[in-house]
Amino acid sequence: MGEIDTASHIVMKQGRSVYNSTSEFLERTATKERFKSNNFMELALDFATDSSNRIAAKRLNRIRHEEKGISPTTYRNTVEREGVAIHEEIDRKCDEVLSWNDFVWNGETYENNNFEPDASQHIIQAEIENAAIELSIENYEASDYELPSAAVSVSIDEVGVKRQTEMRPKKEEIQQAKRVENTVLHIQHKNKSYTLNAASLMSGVKLLIGFLLFNGLIKKQIVVFADGARTIHSVVLKMLHFANIKIILDWYHLHKKCKENLSMALKGSKIRNEFLDILTPCLWYGNIERAIRLLESIDPKKVKNQEYIRILIDYFIRVREYVPCYALRKKLGLRNSSNMGEKANDLVVSNRQKHNGMSWSNTGSTSFASVSSASRNNETINWIHYQKIRFELLAAS
Repeated sequence: MGEIDTASHIVMKQGRSVYNSTSEFLERTATKERFKSNNFMELALDFATDSSNRIAAKRLNRIRHEEKGISPTTYRNTVEREGVAIHEEIDRKCDEVLSWNDFVWNGETYENNNFEPDASQHIIQAEIENAAIELSIENYEASDYELPSAAVSVSIDEVGVKRQTEMRPKKEEIQQAKRVENTVLHIQHKNKSYTLNAASLMSGVKLLIGFLLFNGLIKKQIVVFADGARTIHSVVLKMLHFANIKIILDWYHLHKKCKENLSMALKGSKIRNEFLDILTPCLWYGNIERAIRLLESIDPKKVKNQEYIRILIDYFIRVREYVPCYALRKKLGLRNSSNMGEKANDLVVSNRQKHNGMSWSNTGSTSFASVSSASRNNETINWIHYQKIRFELLAAS
């Protein structure tokens, strides 16, 4: 609808302003900034998920038939402000539900002495036995194979984008990190899902706890899918120690780790591929002990750097408790991958923020990711019109 010019009004009493329509009737704006309608904001936040600030501003001005409308800088500030407000509202809801349920932060993690998780519900024993017989698997624990309808699947992924260079001090010894880190979490229960983002892993897991409490899922078995990052495993186990939780190491990352280290360790791709053909089935069936023995018995004549063999063995020892029998899980129709979290990561952060020439501040990166998360969760319209976040699982469309 373009622009509407209107007179503003100030009520004065004894020489002082007691009412100003520009700040009390309408939302506050920066100097020379225009008040924006809800429809305008719908478009602005929608464009923020996949367009640069320059392109988004140009699209908005074209729609409104304005040659000199909103500038890229003003557009960026507008989206950042909304992203900060969205994230603050989610934080508020999280703190509120934690308080309601008597979860107390003790400086390291949350504690609730009265909390008792539900017992694990796993796939029917007979079904597991039949699948194991078909795959010639003898050793397995039925409790390792969760019932999908009674479990919550959580995929966690971390991503870094380039930090604005002007934000880093010139002195190398006090130089800040060159990347802005984001944590993206994809939560799924039955056919419903939700995406969360946070500026750090710990704050992300806190939001996860609040979300599970808000949706009545905290007592269910929580199955976390992640790569082999030590930090993810330790933070998840530390902050969710009270819950019924297990971690599954993503198959793709496990196989990729082996391929990369063996490329550095062995003499040539042919030798590496031949060894991978032997090693991969051991990992697919969750036989970490045999995988370690295979690594220890490699012919020294085929090795160019023994250090990478040792690194891979140490890695297997560290993650062995998170490596299931992937073959049996697949046969039972269970997930082996954190790809849903990585896809959410692409949609929320990477597709928008990882382009040539882009750099981000901490606030800017998290704010734009919050706007993208709200869009993915179908929260945008509700936020713009009512300043509310439902914070509830969304059925797949």
